[in-house]
Amino acid sequence: MTSKIEINRLSDVIGAEIIGIDLNTLDDTTFDAINDAYLEHQMLCIRNQELDPGAMVEFSERFGEVLPHDNLKFTLNSHPKILVLSNDVDANGNQVGVIDAGDTWHTDHQFKTHPANCTILHSLKNPSQGGHTDFANMHSAYEALSGEIKMRIADLKGHHSISKLKNKRVEISGAREDAVEFYKRQEREIPDVEHPLVRVHPVTGRKSLYCSPRFTIGLRGDRLSKKEAEALLDELIAHSIKREFRYRHHWADGDVVMWDNRCTNHRATGGYEYPDIRYLYRTTVEGEATA
Repeated sequence: MTSKIEINRLSDVIGAEIIGIDLNTLDDTTFDAINDAYLEHQMLCIRNQELDPGAMVEFSERFGEVLPHDNLKFTLNSHPKILVLSNDVDANGNQVGVIDAGDTWHTDHQFKTHPANCTILHSLKNPSQGGHTDFANMHSAYEALSGEIKMRIADLKGHHSISKLKNKRVEISGAREDAVEFYKRQEREIPDVEHPLVRVHPVTGRKSLYCSPRFTIGLRGDRLSKKEAEALLDELIAHSIKREFRYRHHWADGDVVMWDNRCTNHRATGGYEYPDIRYLYRTTVEGEATA
């Protein structure tokens, strides 16, 4: 099967597309080729997939443990490891999926002791306009820092929280039902964590900048005042989303997109409104504890 695979770069900074495979019937040799491309390019788009939900879970589990979702309301009934992301509503006007997922730059599960390895999305329906996803290469963002900044941040840690209520850098979507109570409940159930600001990839050994405006609410380090920490975090976040580190993915129906949360940030760009529908399935694979 690997002889049919075509791998093309999506941009100069991050991402590749894979053409010529069927994830429903994946052999070990083909998976190894996908995994190698994943580690090299950090973000992959596997085109033209009519992927069975069970096969999506099986594919995800090749990368590690597929985690239960924090928002159980919108998991797929037949496959609870799959979360539905959508702005669609049912016959009674009720939301059928998470409507505001990923609307701010972030990396998945940064608020947990074991942040995510990869996130995998299968796009079933895309709106006629908008609905793109931006990705940022955090290896490149770190490597572009000055030597002075690298020395300054080498031993610092980021303080991360799941709650938007604690974070001055984000807004709560007006489309999310019971938003304040939702985030208060998450605060109670998921305590804040700290991770190294400079993260070493557990497989490749490359260093990356590990912070995001969505989950990083502060920095911790000896001889670092609160005022200095705030200014430094603002500087690093602004640096990390410079255009030279970014790629914008324009989705097609049947795209399976996955990315390495250990060295990328991403955001959903929006730009569509009901009844223009976006509908995706999502799985999240657990990663390693940070050093």
